[in-house]
This record gives sequence, C-alpha cells and structure tokens, in this order.
Amino acid sequence: MITHIHGPAMRWNEGAQSVEVEAGGLWYEVLLPTYCWRALEDHPAEVDLYTYHHVPDRSPTPVLIGFLRPVEREFFKKFMKVRGMGPAKAQKALASSISTIAHWIETEDKAALRQLPGVGARQADQITAELKGKVVEEALLRDEQYREVASAKPPLLARALADAVEALVNLGYNRREAQLWVDQIAGDQLEPDTEAVLRAVFEHLADS
Repeated sequence: MITHIHGPAMRWNEGAQSVEVEAGGLWYEVLLPTYCWRALEDHPAEVDLYTYHHVPDRSPTPVLIGFLRPVEREFFKKFMKVRGMGPAKAQKALASSISTIAHWIETEDKAALRQLPGVGARQADQITAELKGKVVEEALLRDEQYREVASAKPPLLARALADAVEALVNLGYNRREAQLWVDQIAGDQLEPDTEAVLRAVFEHLADS
C-alpha cells in the first residue's frame, strides 16, 4: 500500500490531470482531484502528496490518487463510500476545497453540492444523508478555501494541450520547457486542436 510519495515532479499531464513523481528510481503517476491540481497549478519542482492506493475490481492496474493533507485523504475515503459514488467519480467530484464541500454537507446545501461534477439531485441527497454529522472536522479545515467549483478545461482542449507538449518533446525540446510554453498560452481562447496550440506557442515565443 502506497500512502505517501515525495520527490521530483518529472511530468505534469494536463489531459489526465496527474503528476508523475520520481521515487527510488521509479516514476509513479498520481491522479489529482481538481482542487488539488488547482492548488499546484504553478507546477512545483517537487511534490509531497498523501496518496490513496486503489486497485479497480475490473482492472489489475492500480491507481494512485494524491492529496495535500492526510485529512483530505480521509475525507475522500468517506466520500467515495457514499452509495453510487466510488473512487473514480469521487476524484472527479472534488472540484472545490474539501472544507467547502464538507461545509455544504454539514449545512445540507444540496444546491451547492449539485454543482460538483457528476453530482445530481439524487446523489446530493445521498451524500448529505450518509455524511452529515461525520465531516465536521473537515468543514473546519484551514485549506485553500476555494468556494467556487473549479471547472476543468474542456476534454478536447485538455487533450490538445497535452498532445502539444508531447509534440514539442518529440521535436527535441526539454519537457519542462515545453510544458511551460503550453501553460503560458493555455488561458488563451484556443481551438481544441494540437496544431492550433502549437501555432499559439510559436506566436507567443515570436512575440517574447
């Protein structure tokens, strides 16, 4: 069971919303909930993550999900056990800070919970029914205090951004440099197309 990982961040994968961490000569891919990805958006050279090690029933491939604090991992364990949730859906649903989501649960703010990705009215009812009164400590957590629901980039654009990084690496550029260039233009109005992203990178470098 892998519960904690610390080491150099070798690669940030925008499309998968994951980071590859070197530890003991091996690279481990760690999936990050949206709130965690947002907290690490400056892509630090090293990461220190508490991990949940999940082995899917239908796949022999284990999955690591990373968190900034042990209490966030404990919240995830409770959250994913809600009927109809599960680890994959829970990871995608955590698009606001843990303290914010826990506050919504404790105050039975189902309208706010329905803003979370994949959480509909029935799921919001289930979450509050099963967890109200059990996440008070998490509601008091001093974290990044993201109140709004962070929206991930559209899947097609995220894929194009990731593919553009790979294309630059294949052209001989350093991966960290390539990722930095793509990140610098990621906030622009871009078409979800790899060529469009590469063109934007070229124009950005030409203007700088």
